Amino acid sequence: MTGRSAASQPISGLPWQVSRAEFIAAAREVENGGACCMFVIDSSIPQAARSGYAALVIAYARAEEPVCIFSDGSAALLIRDGGVDSAQVVARRIFEQMKRLALEGTLRAGIAALDDDPAATLDAARAAAEGADAGGTAVAA
Repeated sequence: MTGRSAASQPISGLPWQVSRAEFIAAAREVENGGACCMFVIDSSIPQAARSGYAALVIAYARAEEPVCIFSDGSAALLIRDGGVDSAQVVARRIFEQMKRLALEGTLRAGIAALDDDPAATLDAARAAAEGADAGGTAVAA
């Protein structure tokens, strides 16, 4: 994977991690029923601890669903099939795993249905996540 920007340098080096440009390109290939699920980390979590969150999101994501990890530790997961409903299932699964580690309250999720502008979808999912309650999920309107 080439052309990684400083904003999406690999934190964990785990499979399925892609750059923002690669994420957007993959999203453009989704013909129908896609979504973006964005996970943001509470500001109380030190930067040094954020790579662990990104690794957990990748580990609990569906196989071969691209994940873009940003420099702030937030992670966007591309849902290729099932749209918002599938993204909500994935978010619940990740929160259930985080709960086992007593970390669910330090993460928020936002979901946006994929449309013709994947970059705008990423922005909408981030905005929804930033507006969600701690340990909760919000769906962009």
